[in-house]
Order: sequence, then C-alpha cells, then structure tokens
Amino acid sequence: MPVLLTEAFISHALELLNADEGLPAAAEGWSGDFGITIVRTTGVLCVHLKAPVEGRFAPPAFVTPDALADAGVAYEARADEATFRGLIDGGLDPIAAIVQKRLQVRGDLQPILARLNHRGLAERWLEKLRTGG
Repeated sequence: MPVLLTEAFISHALELLNADEGLPAAAEGWSGDFGITIVRTTGVLCVHLKAPVEGRFAPPAFVTPDALADAGVAYEARADEATFRGLIDGGLDPIAAIVQKRLQVRGDLQPILARLNHRGLAERWLEKLRTGG
C-alpha cells in the first residue's frame, strides 16, 4: 500500500523526527524555515516548517501555495507525490531526484550538506516512516 501524503501523515512524520534522540545535535545552529510542496492527484499540499527551536520542530503549518511563497522560507523542496514516495521508500536517491529534475530544491544547500554526518538520523526516521512508526 503506498504512503498517503496527507496532513496527518506529515504531522506524524514530524512527531517521529522530533522523538529521535539525534535531532538536537543535527538541528544545532540551524536557522531558516522549510517549505515543502507536494503535488498530489488530490491537490497541492504545502507545508511550512519553522526552524527548529531547542532541537525540535514545532507542529507543521499547512498553508496555501501563495502563503508559502509569501512566507519567504529559506529552504524549499517541491515534487510530485510519486517522487516523495520514492524518497520515503528508499527507491529514489535524493541526489538522483534533483539531477533528474524530479525534486526541485531552493536555498543554500551548504548547511544541509554540512549535516551529512547525521545521516543515521535520516535513515532511522525513514525506516520508521516505512514501517508505520
């Protein structure tokens, strides 16, 4: 059964991420909000995530595309639902998705790349998402 990319799924995914003991170290010194746009067959889902505070994310805000554009987020990822599913299930490499222009990213990627030593956090989180948390 494919992952349903809904507000409930995104909220649960963020709860799982916040529960990981490795998040505070990975989030240390982070600044800038995140925007995620998922183009689904049922309509566009836009998520505004505030930068982590004290190593944790606040609950996501589900906004309109215009509101996300007006928010001036520092980082934004946009893709269709099949691409996000592929990233979650591990069948699609994020770098390949960017090169193939399936995943569009905006923002300074250097802070993200600098956190590659926290790869275990992402792997644990994705595994929880794959197994239902």
